[in-house]
Formats: sequence, C-alpha cells, structure tokens
Amino acid sequence: MARDTEKLKFSFPACWEDVEIMQIHFATFRPRHLNIEDYETKMKFWKDLVTQYLKFWGQITFSLRDLQLKLMRGDQLPACLDTVLSEMYQQNQIRPRTDHDLENSWTGWLINSLVKRPLSWSWLKLKHSVVGEDVEATKLVEWIHLEVLNDICGLMVKKILPENRGKLFHFDAFKSLCDVHHIRIHSEKDIFACLITLHARHLVGLEFKTEKQARCIHLIKIPFKETDDLSINELDLGVHRLQITQADLLKQLQNLEEEIKANDEKARQYIKENKRQMAKTYLRKRHLVEKNHERRSLALYNIELLLSSVEEAQNSGVVRDAYKIGSSTLQKILSNSGLKYDNVDEVLADVQETLEQHREVQDVLSNGVLDTASTQEDDQLENELRALCGETNSVSNAAVINNNERLEVVISDQEMIEMLANLEVEEASVSLPSTRTVKPLQEC
Repeated sequence: MARDTEKLKFSFPACWEDVEIMQIHFATFRPRHLNIEDYETKMKFWKDLVTQYLKFWGQITFSLRDLQLKLMRGDQLPACLDTVLSEMYQQNQIRPRTDHDLENSWTGWLINSLVKRPLSWSWLKLKHSVVGEDVEATKLVEWIHLEVLNDICGLMVKKILPENRGKLFHFDAFKSLCDVHHIRIHSEKDIFACLITLHARHLVGLEFKTEKQARCIHLIKIPFKETDDLSINELDLGVHRLQITQADLLKQLQNLEEEIKANDEKARQYIKENKRQMAKTYLRKRHLVEKNHERRSLALYNIELLLSSVEEAQNSGVVRDAYKIGSSTLQKILSNSGLKYDNVDEVLADVQETLEQHREVQDVLSNGVLDTASTQEDDQLENELRALCGETNSVSNAAVINNNERLEVVISDQEMIEMLANLEVEEASVSLPSTRTVKPLQEC
C-alpha cells in the first residue's frame, strides 16, 4: 500500500530497553512445569506484542521469519517465537493462510478446524519427532492473524461499503478506496484476505482471474442491498463498463483542456515574436482540439444520462418493493383485526347514538336540579339582602309551596305599600304636573 512509512513508528514496551529482561524474553521457552508463572508472563508478553505490532501496520499475513526480522533488537533475533505461534495456533488466534483460500468454504473451514487440523497437528508432531523438522520451511509458512483480520474487515464495512452500494470495482480501484478512507493495510495479500472474508460473510461478490499462474481477485461487487445476488452478471458488467468509459472521458477532457491552453500559449508566444503564420497554425490546431472536446463532452453527457437512468430504475425498484411490503403488511393487519367498512360504520353509528342518549339524560337531570336549586338560591339571597337592610320580614317566611311543588311568594298589602313607597324615580321620567314626592330609599 502506498503510504508515508517514514512518519510511522511503532512504540515498543518500556521494558524493550532493559537488557536483562529482554535477554530472558528473547531466549527459548523453558518447560512450562518448571515455572508456570514465568512461562505465562513471557507468553502473554509476546502474544500481546505480536498482536499490537500487526495491528499498527495493518498486517494480516505474516511468517515466523518475517516476525523475527521485524522484532529484532539490535542483532538479536527472538528465539521463542515458534513456541508463541504454536500456542496462538492452538488457541485459534492465527491460522495458516492456505486455509483461507476461497475454495474452502466456512463449512469446510469448520471441518478443517475440528477434524483435519488436529489430526495434521498430531501428525506433524510425530513426523518431526521421527524424521526431523524442516526449520527453514516452517519459518516461511504464512499465517493469518484473525483479530487483525476482523478489525480491518470491520473498517471496510463501516467506511467503504455504505458509500459504494451497487457499484463494481477493480482490485486496484478498491485498493485506492482503502487509501482514501485511511485504512492502513500492509500489502495486497492482506486486502485479498479481507475480501475473501467479506465474501464468505455474503457482504461482497468477487470475480477471479488467473495471472502469472496465480489466482487473483479481478472484480469486487458491493451489492445495493443485503438481499441482492452477489454473483457478477452481464448487467453489472455493463454498468461497470459505462463507469469506466465515463472515467476515461473525464481524463480525456482534462487532457484536451490542457492542450487548448498550451496552443493558446504557443500562439501568444509566436505573436510576440511576430511569427503570425506559426501563431495561426496553433490557432487552427486549437480549433480542432475544441471540436474534439465538444464531441467528447457530448459522449460524456450521454453516458452520464444512461448511468442516471440505471440508478433511477434501481431506486424505483426499491420504492416499488417498499410499496409492496407496506401494502401486504397493512392488508394483513386489517384482516387480523377484522376492520372493514361496514363494521366500522356500524360501530360509529352505535357510538353516536349512545352519546346522544347520554346527552339527553344529562340535560334532564341538570334542568330539574337547576330549577329548584336556582329558586332556593334566589330566596336565600333575598333574605340576606333584607337582613342587611334591617327588615324583619323575609321573603322566605311568605313563601309557600303550591301543589305543583313550585315556590310562590305571597306579599301582603302593607308590604306592597311599603315597597312602592321605597321606589325611587329617575329625573325627567315623570311629567311636570306630577306633584308626587319620591321618598328616598333607606340606607342600609
């Protein structure tokens, strides 16, 4: 991967500068039963260091020889890494890169992990104990660190896949996407391992090609949605060709614009040198380039129009699917709940009738209560007013109840005369010849 490695530097643990401690760590492992605590401490140190180092550089694939060279301390090579890798292999933290080939499905990998690998591991131990181990060949065996693999795949799923739904990429274009999104990956072998993993998880589709007797990834398909077919069909290839043609036309237009500017500069230069014929030659060349630029621009417009129509058709399909799902869901809900027009109309009519009956009952109750209550309240207020004015007789004493159970007020003649005498007449409300005097109302 193209990156500025000079600015990157891995930070080793603080004990890396301690000579005595590192001599112990770099030495081969002693039998575990002699000192279990020291054995586990040393094993944890190297397992953590290997993991952190590979994560820092984005290196998924590695070999024993590769690690020994990169983790050298001066001229000293770590002599214990073979035991560390053996321990990590048994704990399923690493696995051979050959097991990661596309032909081995995840079912095959499960069988390989549970059946074939333990048998082969036992066979290798027996073989090495009898025949002797090829040390150099073992150091060159490539391994895959599963934790680093999962971390980098997670970054791809988070950063690259959501922004490129429904697109097809060449391997080199996908590698450039990793650089654009600042996903640090050590080599193309690591990208290959990640893509194989994403393909096994049904997140991308892959198409391979054979190049220099090696199987390489040629095309990567990022599906528009998870349920789409991952196989690369003729439609995908057609859209991909249109996208490639679009990119090529953009580059051609940029080159033509630069050529137009160069011809203009040449024409100006010859005019300054008073070489008008040469200037006209470059002007004619400029006109030819402009016509070519116009034709390329029209072709680019047509291709972009086709791509836009394809994208619109895909979106329309998504909308149609959403309508179908929504319609079937609503029909199912209405069917299960028994909601129909006739049922709803009957229920609403019943509700309206019930509300009207309730309203009539409330009106009857409120009218009867209000008539009696208002009359009693009015009598009580009259009594209070008479008490405030110092009158001895109250209206309530004169009140009787008739046969219709309604209150009637009975007033004597004397009380009527007194009430008339107490009336007050406004000015100009009677004629001038009237000589009746108005007695003022007694103050309360």
